[in-house]
Amino acid sequence: MILAFLSLGLSACITWPGYRHTIDQENFYLHITASSRAINEEIRFNAEETELLFLPESAQIELVVTDNIGKHQLTIKEHQGSIVYHYRLNGRKTTFGAKEREWFASQVPLIIEKSKYRDGPSQA
Repeated sequence: MILAFLSLGLSACITWPGYRHTIDQENFYLHITASSRAINEEIRFNAEETELLFLPESAQIELVVTDNIGKHQLTIKEHQGSIVYHYRLNGRKTTFGAKEREWFASQVPLIIEKSKYRDGPSQA
C-alpha cells in the first residue's frame, strides 16, 4: 500500500514532453495539446475568426461548452492532411454538419481570446 502511494506520488512529478494549455472556466473548457510550443503556434484560423484552417499533425483541441442548447463536446485532430471533428451534444455523437460548424464559428473568437495567443494564432 505504501509502495502504491509512493509510486503514484512520483508519477505526479513526471512532466511529459510537449505543450499543453488548459482553460477550465464555468461552462467553458479548452484543452490544447501539441508536441511543442512551436507546433502549437502553427495552428491557423481564418481572418474572420470563424473556422480552423490548419491544425498540425501532433496537435489536438478539445472544447467543452455548456449553453442553453446543452453540453457541446468537440475534439479536433488532424488525420492524413484533413481536420477531423468529433462532436457530441449532450453525450450523443452527432454529425458535424452546418449547424454544428456555425456553433463552432461562434466559439473561435473565445478560443483565441481565452487561450491568450498574442494577437491570436497566426492567421492565413
